[in-house]
Formats: sequence, structure tokens, C-alpha cells
Amino acid sequence: MSDARYVGVMTETQSYVEYLWSQSSWDVPLFHAHHVLNLLQRLLFATLSMVANAGILHFHWTTPPHPKFTVLRKSRIIIRTHLISGTINVCLPIVAFCSANPKVSTPIMWITVGFDVIHLMTVIAQTPNVNGQRLLTVPAYQFIALVKVVSVAGLIHALLDDSLYELERLEWLWTVWANHQTYAWVRVWMVLLYFCQAARESRYTLAVLIAGTIGAGQAYGFSIMIFLIVWLIGFNLWLRRKTYTLAARFAESKHTGDEQRELNLEMSAMLQYFHEAHHGLYHDVRYKHQPEVVQKILFETGYLKVVQDARGKDTSQLAPLRTIPDDVQARCVFESVDFDNSGSLDLLELAQIFITNGVSTETTQKMCEEAFGKFDINNDGLIDLNEFTMAFKPYWAYQFAEVYVILGDAPQLMKNVINVPLHSTAMGCPFGAAHSIPLDFGSEVISWTDLVQSKNGKSLDRALSRVRSKLKPAVR
Repeated sequence: MSDARYVGVMTETQSYVEYLWSQSSWDVPLFHAHHVLNLLQRLLFATLSMVANAGILHFHWTTPPHPKFTVLRKSRIIIRTHLISGTINVCLPIVAFCSANPKVSTPIMWITVGFDVIHLMTVIAQTPNVNGQRLLTVPAYQFIALVKVVSVAGLIHALLDDSLYELERLEWLWTVWANHQTYAWVRVWMVLLYFCQAARESRYTLAVLIAGTIGAGQAYGFSIMIFLIVWLIGFNLWLRRKTYTLAARFAESKHTGDEQRELNLEMSAMLQYFHEAHHGLYHDVRYKHQPEVVQKILFETGYLKVVQDARGKDTSQLAPLRTIPDDVQARCVFESVDFDNSGSLDLLELAQIFITNGVSTETTQKMCEEAFGKFDINNDGLIDLNEFTMAFKPYWAYQFAEVYVILGDAPQLMKNVINVPLHSTAMGCPFGAAHSIPLDFGSEVISWTDLVQSKNGKSLDRALSRVRSKLKPAVR
């Protein structure tokens, strides 16, 4: 409802920014302490956010998106829509805040509402495929989307209520814009953690959590952080229940080959929730030995040489990235993900590439269906090197560039691998179909040993009971 305090305070010649500044008395700090502090916080928040956004928008408009957003046509449309709507919502509200003319600010608010709804839809669509430790990043992005819904609904109500003053509408616009800055603050904290060389394995996860409290907190205050904590706890209780149910499905009955492969895929995706998902495969601990495979191929093809440095020590010298042919790049990535050295990728090996990058089970299945449907030329149910090269150029080009940086940053660390044979099949793929339960060897967060410990016995028993109750009607 309208408040008499607003009558005549924000004149027709004042913008939102001018009003906030004029109401801050620097001569009577005790009386206006809260207002001055609020103004300073908003100025600092807005300034840093806009500086961060300048770099972020330049990066996203000049750099191709991660390949997991470009393999499927639907994903390409969503990521482009996300970028366009996000850019508009970053820039347009600034104009409204600085305009003293309601005939300018009000239409801008309606435009912002429209594009924020579009942006919200793209956020919801992409949330299952986020990076980081997804038992935290997925609910964090869900919560950010929920706050966005509340903010947009409040702004729409304010715009439709003729009894409200322009100031009150602009306050709702501020909540929308402030929450939208979460994406900027994720990058700010990523850069800071990288500069400090801190939290190497969980930078993105920490950045998302901190940025979520900054953006939503600036919009609604401290109480919103409590709701975020409650949301995280609720999501993890749901995820734990789902995990136990999946484990019970393994233990309850025998499965056909197709059913077992489906369960293995689901289990790999479930385990990924407890593991940090990176943009590059080779940053994942489960692929930590695979740069050695790439290094060996580059050495054999002459794009990596052993030279002596100024101290007379052997070190590796890489050819410039632009000089390495596409077929060599594709082969490097293909052989480093072909854990059993069979010369082809089965469903699990291919799916694990996407799952490790934080792609959801549903999207992974669609990407694999497209790969096998369009590019499995001989219809043998396997993807060989040539088929992989044709089907997944965005993926192997991106991943090769990532491992190229790793090899360039550590010229001496892995030089001895040139004389080391490739991994034997016995080492194997930790996600191979031979495992009744695909083990996550690299994860220190959760293991199947932990799941069957006595402290989890009751949870597993309840899960088994639920599975049995669902199986019995099907058997009848």
C-alpha cells in the first residue's frame, strides 16, 4: 500500500538515484545513519556489479559457450536467449534508475519484466546442467530463480496498482536488478579465489553460494539467507532419499542388460551431484591421468618435443595450438576418454563425458541419442574416432584447448610419461558397464561403502520397502 511519507518526496524532476542521494543527510549522521549506510551499500554494490558486468558481457558476447550448451539445437536456442535477455536486464534498469521521467522509467520496467520472465525460463531450463558440486549449486540456482519469481511478481503488482508511487515501483525494480547481479558476483568471486589460489577444487561452488547471498541479500536483506539455508537442507534431504532409492533398485532384483546400463547411467549422474563438475574434463580427478594420453599422442605425431631448458634439464615443448590439425585434436580427446582402449565409445563412456561436465541425465540421454542416431554410420551401437570427430567437434575442440593449457603449464611435471605405456585395460574405465555399481574412485565426498554403513541402515531399509511395494503390483 501507499505510504504518506512518499507524497511529494520524489518530485517529477528527480530520478531514483537523485532521490536516494538527496535523502542522505551528511550533517546529521545519527538520525540518518541507516539511510546513509543503505545508500552507500547500494552505490558500492551497483558500481562493482556494473564493472563486473562489463567484463562478463564482453566475454560472453565474444566467446563461444561451453559445448554442453551447443550440441543440441534446443540448448543452443536456450543459451542464446539466456544471453540476450540477461544483457537487457543488466542494462535497461540502469536507465530507469537514472531517469526522472516516469514516461521513460515505466515502459522500461515493463520491458524488464518481459525479458526477466524469459530469462527465468532459461535459468530453470539450464539449472540441472550447472557446474560445481551440484548438491549445492543446483538448489542455489533454484533458490535464485525463486527469488526472481517473487521479485518479478512484486514489480508486476506495483506496475498494475495505480495507487502506488513511482518510487515504490522503482524499489521493486531494484530487487529484480539486485538479484540479477548474482551472475556477476559469481564471476567476481571466481576471479578472487583464483587470484588467491584458494579452494582449487570447489571454486565455482563457493562462488555460487556467496554470490547468491550477496544478490538476494541486497534485494531483501538478511532473512533471505536463512531461507537459502533451509532450501539447501530441503534439497539435500530429497537428494538423499532419491540416492537411497536408487541404491535399493540395484539391490532388489536382477536386471536385463538394457536395464543395467540405464541404472549405471542414473547412478553415475547421481554420484556427480556429490562431485565437483568442471568445465574441462581434465580438471576432474577421475580424468587426472588422461593428459598423459594426450601428451603421448602429441609426442608421436611431432607436435610435442623434448628439449633442454637453460639449466640443461629436459622439458616438453608444445607446438602452437593453431598448428595442430583437427584430426589430431579429436584423436587426443577420443583416446583419453576411451578408457578400455577399444577404439570405440559405448553408451556409458560417451555419457560419462557429459555427466562429468555436470550435464543432467535427461540432457545426456538426448545428446547420446542424437550421436548414435545421426552419426553411428555402421549402426553398431558404438562411436568410433571418425564418428566422434564428426558428431562432437564443439566438445573435442573445447576439451583439447583445456588440456593444451594444462600441458603448457606443466612442461616438466609429465615429461616422463613419453616413455610410459598407456593405461592397461585392467586399470579400466571407472564407469564401465562391467561394474554392477559404477564406482566413483575420485570422490571423497560419498562412496557406496558409506551408503551401506550401519548409520544409513534404516534409510536403506525404508528405500528397499518403497521399491518392493512398487515392484509387487508390477509383478502381479
